[in-house]
Amino acid sequence: MAITIQSQEASATINEHGAELVSFIDKKTGQEYMWSADSKYWGRHAPVLFPIVGRLKDDTYFVDGQEYHMSQHGFARDMDFEIVNSKENYVVLELHSSKETKKMYPYDFILRLIFELNGESLRVSYEVENPSEEEIWFGIGGHPAFKVPMNSDKFYDDYTVKLTPKANRNIIPLKGSYADINHLKEERTSELAVSHDLFKDDAIILDLGEEPTTVELTDNNSDHGVVLAVSDAKYLGVWSCYPKEGQFVCLEPWWGLADTTDSDLDFKHKFASNQLAPHEIFKANYEISIF
Repeated sequence: MAITIQSQEASATINEHGAELVSFIDKKTGQEYMWSADSKYWGRHAPVLFPIVGRLKDDTYFVDGQEYHMSQHGFARDMDFEIVNSKENYVVLELHSSKETKKMYPYDFILRLIFELNGESLRVSYEVENPSEEEIWFGIGGHPAFKVPMNSDKFYDDYTVKLTPKANRNIIPLKGSYADINHLKEERTSELAVSHDLFKDDAIILDLGEEPTTVELTDNNSDHGVVLAVSDAKYLGVWSCYPKEGQFVCLEPWWGLADTTDSDLDFKHKFASNQLAPHEIFKANYEISIF
């Protein structure tokens, strides 16, 4: 099942399975901005990453000495959410902890995704509620994949990712699937020229320092594109598949990170994790604007 929300300028469709944004269309032009999820390359559109971002070492972790197993990016993207509220331009979807989730993740939680469309801008909000009497730990993030090229007269290499403000940012290299935080590269990163070779070493991971950041993906003439804005994300992943040449680029705001190369597998020690007190609610969001 899917639900479509609309403004006068645009429409967005969200699947209940995974609470995944699958379509974002400019009504004036009919332009689709989301990747088609062709499984030959990568069969997703915009999965939610919860309760981890990236991969755990050996897909394994421990909480209070108890061993658990969870695959890359967690389980929320593969579970059915429930629509709990909706209007013409607004929908709220929820996922609750269950016997099934407790096999992979020992904590009680309520995860909400809120999609609100205003004009040509879509706000995607996350709420993680802790309904229990104990602290919980988690990571969360977005993984929206945008169609590149967006126009039939453009090519993949005609696109650029531009970050504002221009600033010195740490780039976090990956060693295998794990974050090598001991070998950070500080660069004044304001533009990334899109090419398939850009992703030969996996995602480009930028430390945003929880600072407001705007990320624009557009062709060299700025004819069409998307702008992703975040106020407090810890990291940004820029990714596409390689060596397969999928026609998409992901702009991924993260409040979490893959296990570090020196992780001790204790979930309460996990680098860049979020800790939430009993009965508290964690909130984060990002906004996608199309042009």
